[in-house]
Amino acid sequence: MTHQLLQAEGTKVVVWDVNGRVWHLAGPNAGREGVTLSAQTGYMFAPVQLLTTEGARQDGATFSRSVRWKKEWDFLAIIAMATRTGSNPVRDFLAVHDAWFRGWSTDKPVTVGYFTRHQGWRFQQFQLDAAPEVSGDIDPTRNGFAMYKMSAVAMDPLARHFDETAVWTNTSGLNQGVLAMRNAADQPAWPRYTMNGPGRWSILDPVGGEQPRLVQTPRLSAGQTLRIDTHPRHRTARLYTDGTSEVVNVWGQLAGRRWLASLNPWSSTEIVVTVEDGTTESSIIGAVTPRSSRPF
Repeated sequence: MTHQLLQAEGTKVVVWDVNGRVWHLAGPNAGREGVTLSAQTGYMFAPVQLLTTEGARQDGATFSRSVRWKKEWDFLAIIAMATRTGSNPVRDFLAVHDAWFRGWSTDKPVTVGYFTRHQGWRFQQFQLDAAPEVSGDIDPTRNGFAMYKMSAVAMDPLARHFDETAVWTNTSGLNQGVLAMRNAADQPAWPRYTMNGPGRWSILDPVGGEQPRLVQTPRLSAGQTLRIDTHPRHRTARLYTDGTSEVVNVWGQLAGRRWLASLNPWSSTEIVVTVEDGTTESSIIGAVTPRSSRPF
């Protein structure tokens, strides 16, 4: 049986609120919990601005870089009376009304997911940045219907996809292989690597050029696992050892060696990996979290 999400062409919008409750706001099953979405603005593209320098001795300006600001999302939340047979409609309306606003916070973000049949899921975190404003002056308990203008902000303006992973295992014993890493998004991506011991790993830094640049990790013993995040803003190298809960940050043991290049947008990159003094059970996992400037 084909899942209904793969049959519908419409965009599905789902909110997982701060209490873990799910709200289907648009697309298949929209309004199942009693709330639907309308008239949303600011949700599509991440706000961007070009930074430039200007001077008295030049025409125009010189481009420095582009930066992205927080994303502001405005929408109408429509809360409708439940129509279940045998229920108290006013009580049901107030229960949905209360649960909806309990699920939003100015301090803790909700997760908003967008799904399209052809591009899958993308996720973003928003938190309330203004008090909801009632649209209309009729007591909602009279007709079990209310609309609120709501405004939320995403501190990270980029939408995240599901992780893309690639695995290589040294089954042939040749101690060298390739990770086929894919970045299916419009923003550069920095890989994360997880590898086991024993041995010392070397991983390609995709800077280009005729001579490949390999970054060598600290030497691992049997029963140890090393996890590396290459992102410049949160570079880490954490060492885990079987039989103990202790986690050691060994980034300093790289002695200044680091990855200089990310994976280009909309690209597939072959990452060469080697392991010195490894075994046929030596394996490495490469993971990428693609990020897009739009939800679909």
